[in-house]
Amino acid sequence: MDVATLSAQRLVLTLHRATTLVDRVADAHLRNMHDVTLSMFAALVTIHAIGPARQSKIAQALDVSRAAVTQRLVELVARGLVEVAPDATDQRANRVAVTRKGRELLDAAWKGLAEIDDGIEDGIDLEALQSALDTLVANAARYLAGQEVTA
Repeated sequence: MDVATLSAQRLVLTLHRATTLVDRVADAHLRNMHDVTLSMFAALVTIHAIGPARQSKIAQALDVSRAAVTQRLVELVARGLVEVAPDATDQRANRVAVTRKGRELLDAAWKGLAEIDDGIEDGIDLEALQSALDTLVANAARYLAGQEVTA
């Protein structure tokens, strides 16, 4: 195997492993301190970031199916963290918004995640890592956009 292939292989496997482990750390904290899963938190963060939105827009932002969004919304609505209302411009669609309780949970969870001293950031230049990840995401999005055009 050539050096480029080995490097690509190592990058993919390392990114996957890092993502899995960081997700597990965050999920454990969110479950223990706020009684929400990481996937519920991600949905809540996304809905808050894009503002009241249709489920299709939330699915696109999370890069999941509308069915997956519907499943997550069931629990979020039941807990009073989001509210779902008919879309004023399209009666077939719903708009989802974060409630005050949801915003309070987001604030507390972000603060808690920032304050935990789990050691996973030790020895890491966080600004350099963020910059490299932003570039990687942009490159991957550009690649996928080109693939969708030609597919």
